[in-house]
Amino acid sequence: MSAADRNADPALRLLTTASDETGDKALLILAGDGTLAEAFAPRFSRIVCHNAYLPQHMAAASLVSRLGISNVECLLGDLPCSERIGAPPKDASAGMGNGDETFLPGIRYPEDSFDCIAFRLGRGTAQVNAVLAEAFRLLKPEGRLLVAGHNQEGIKSFAKRAEAHFGNMYLLGIKSSCRLLRFTKESAAPVEPVEDPRYFDPVRLRLAYTGGGSLEYLTKPGIFAYRATDPGTALLALHLPSCAGKSVLDLGCGSGALSLAAFALGAKEVLATDNSAIAIACAERNFALHAKPGRTLCTELAEGAEGEFDLVFSNPPFHKDGETDYGLPARILDSLWRHLKPGGEAYLVANQFLDYPAQARKQFGETSILARDAGYIVHRMVKAG
Repeated sequence: MSAADRNADPALRLLTTASDETGDKALLILAGDGTLAEAFAPRFSRIVCHNAYLPQHMAAASLVSRLGISNVECLLGDLPCSERIGAPPKDASAGMGNGDETFLPGIRYPEDSFDCIAFRLGRGTAQVNAVLAEAFRLLKPEGRLLVAGHNQEGIKSFAKRAEAHFGNMYLLGIKSSCRLLRFTKESAAPVEPVEDPRYFDPVRLRLAYTGGGSLEYLTKPGIFAYRATDPGTALLALHLPSCAGKSVLDLGCGSGALSLAAFALGAKEVLATDNSAIAIACAERNFALHAKPGRTLCTELAEGAEGEFDLVFSNPPFHKDGETDYGLPARILDSLWRHLKPGGEAYLVANQFLDYPAQARKQFGETSILARDAGYIVHRMVKAG
């Protein structure tokens, strides 16, 4: 989130104005583009600025570097948690057992590590409850949790759960239907436990693909469509081509289900890309579970992916910051075209209201629609040889 966006987001603005918070170490969870770290840096000896998505992480790192802020460490990964979460998964070379092991986050700290934790409230219940439970464990005695959010984002219901968990609540500010709240760790154990969000536990789903086959894959909270396979992905999987001996790029891979389908259809090489570090970790977990030699790259629209591919599969996003981004199709099609070999084919599923066909005809030698169902369209595009 840029400085301009911060000014347009009263909840984030409230969070940056918590000027009486000081201490040794602070943790900023899902912190955005670095403006929050900039505000907190003068008041703490060390700041950990966490993000789960690459664009925000890169923006934060760039801002911190540009301003010469030396006490901020920018980290990319799943939610920070205490060392109590899970046990390291088995070595991938030995297989992944039945896949029931907890997803082990890469960002873990001993309990009682931070004087202050700040969080711009999100919408996912499992993620929010995980932040609440882990924040209590990670805070030092008398440490503070700061949370800001809009009324429509559920800040009032969160306030009730957090007050029951911490045993206290302080309203620091209200502005533009947003609230800034502070909770203090006044006891060694929570007053009331928060409902276990099972945030780090795997969710097992199945995907049917071309030719009547199906496969099981793992996903988790924090990843798109973790409760059930997305209907767009399900439709695309039923119309994938033979991948025998071919190289495949899975652009916006999510959990990696389409990558696994590509291997099942004979792919010799698969690269899965996504801008979410949580999704990339899940795709790696699925490759290990199925003993497939898939590669991953955390990047935006496959930037930095080397070489060209015979096939590209994609169920791309169409939202940005909660709003439909009508500029995304052009950027996605450009990425597809750049990463295909001459004569290569792209298979993409999208909502029917997005005008992919008109834009695709400008770039690709051949375009067609393979299927329509429940508001989704499967597009096939061929790069001229």
